Amino acid sequence: MSAGTATATTDVVLRLVGESGEGTVSLGDLLVKMFGSMGLDIYTFQTFPAEIKGGTVMYQIRAKSGTTLSFGDAVDVLVALNDEGFDLFGKGLREDGILLYNSDVFTPSPSPGRTDYALPVTTLARAEKEAIRHLITGEALKRLPPPVNIIGLGALLRLVSAPLEPAERYIHDLFDRKGDEIVRMNISALHSGANYIEEKIGNKRTPHVSPMKRDHDIITVTGNQMIAYGALAAGLKFYAGYPITPATEVMEFIAKDIPAFGGEVVQAEDEIAAIGMVVGASYSGKKSMTASSGPGISLMVETINLAAQAEIPIVVVDVQRAGASTGMPTKTSQADLNLAIFGVHNESPRIVMAVASVEDCFWTMTQAFNLAEKYQCPVIVLSDQSLATRKSTIPPPDMSKVHQETRLLASPDERAGGFQRYKDTETGVSPMAIPGMAMGIYTSTGIEHDEHGDPGYTPELASKMKDKRFRKLETLQMTEADRYLKIWGDEGKVDVGIIAFGSTEGVIREATQRAQADGVKVAHMHLRLLNPLPINAIKEFAARCDNIIVPELNYTGQLANWLKINTDIEMIPFHKDEGIPFIPNDIYQMITSISA
Repeated sequence: MSAGTATATTDVVLRLVGESGEGTVSLGDLLVKMFGSMGLDIYTFQTFPAEIKGGTVMYQIRAKSGTTLSFGDAVDVLVALNDEGFDLFGKGLREDGILLYNSDVFTPSPSPGRTDYALPVTTLARAEKEAIRHLITGEALKRLPPPVNIIGLGALLRLVSAPLEPAERYIHDLFDRKGDEIVRMNISALHSGANYIEEKIGNKRTPHVSPMKRDHDIITVTGNQMIAYGALAAGLKFYAGYPITPATEVMEFIAKDIPAFGGEVVQAEDEIAAIGMVVGASYSGKKSMTASSGPGISLMVETINLAAQAEIPIVVVDVQRAGASTGMPTKTSQADLNLAIFGVHNESPRIVMAVASVEDCFWTMTQAFNLAEKYQCPVIVLSDQSLATRKSTIPPPDMSKVHQETRLLASPDERAGGFQRYKDTETGVSPMAIPGMAMGIYTSTGIEHDEHGDPGYTPELASKMKDKRFRKLETLQMTEADRYLKIWGDEGKVDVGIIAFGSTEGVIREATQRAQADGVKVAHMHLRLLNPLPINAIKEFAARCDNIIVPELNYTGQLANWLKINTDIEMIPFHKDEGIPFIPNDIYQMITSISA
């Protein structure tokens, strides 16, 4: 324990900033492992430079003994590895916060109320490497990096009064195979960083992070990981994609595990080729998907239209990023909602969903595949950069609750005597045939066609078949749309209601809880199905709200506009598109200003 006085808190926010390649992310990952091993719930936010090399990285970690819904309002401890990072991201530090900086690189100007700790990270790390020089020689010594991250880890753990034992165990697990000398160096570096800071603390107050006992198992995963795992659990057998920030990890995670499920991954030459392969694989009977970001989705829209017209089930994940064109490819946004709903020439039906949290990524993906198969149309799933890279501690998914929907296949009787692949049914869903099925031959085309698949161009046929395809969305809306939403907060009449979608869920929940504690009646509806909208549920929710706020991370208020198109409810748009998420205080201030 530190010689200082530890404050009794189990909720701490740390922010690490430094040059890309300096080890900022590695240090952040180490802290996530340590806090997770101590039984704390983790919520992270990362933002990266767009440059291939260089630029400033920010890694924020909130560790809490209980459900963690956001990355926090203000930073308790800021770790600055250089002056540029401090200048860019120092503003988030609370007035009485702690600054730990690399004194080998810079010295910040003092600030009233802030407590500064100088840590000569580079000097201490080089000394630790020098101490084992006589034990490791030649090329091995040259290749051995100074233990900069372990110095920082020790200093930070001591600064928040956290035990060092979990870190020692981790060092053994990580370095035992490299020999006793490497283990010894890193253990020594851990204590060197801790001891250096302990001497500086004296009687100053510091945060206190206490280990907690868990009563359930947890895993620490990112949003992109859970999108991949949810797809595999849903029965994914074919993935095609092209690398693009911040969606590439979805393909990487799937490529690693899909062979065990009898599936395969193809890295295509571009997004147009990828979506074409996905449509072809699904036509052949395999559950298929791709993932991309806004620019890649733009290239896919013609083929998404083909899948809708030919009634072929596919899943397309859009991990949204900021800015039109190249924009800010490593920043977050929710500005592809219009693209997902309207982004085709002419009109064709597609289902649009949005993931709400790291845990929800898994379940939404299983539901997306089920809806694609059931309604034989494209399903577009919206995620975003902040959720894609967010690390959270969540319970492992209960696989007994996973249901795999299969597409409606034509019976032998339905295939006999002239198979009607596009039979006009009450629900709009027609029996399919997989290539090779006896008497199941039909024309699959994007050209307008009759019930057999034969091309036709009459007004009567065009009206009939378009009505048939869009009837699927009507069926979904009438029968099960209300299943794909969550409602939090007070029941009955409320002062303020909030309707939102996507990764803002946790931030809004935390803000509403804070407002409830102040006596404000507030409720929150979070939409996971955006097309078709659950109109009846939205209207019922709105009827009990004196005021409705629609917060979203885009410039024009796309969800608010979509709600206006589909309902007559009055609402207050609340939107920004700056590349960073809301913090709870943003939503809280909006709630209290309206309810006052």
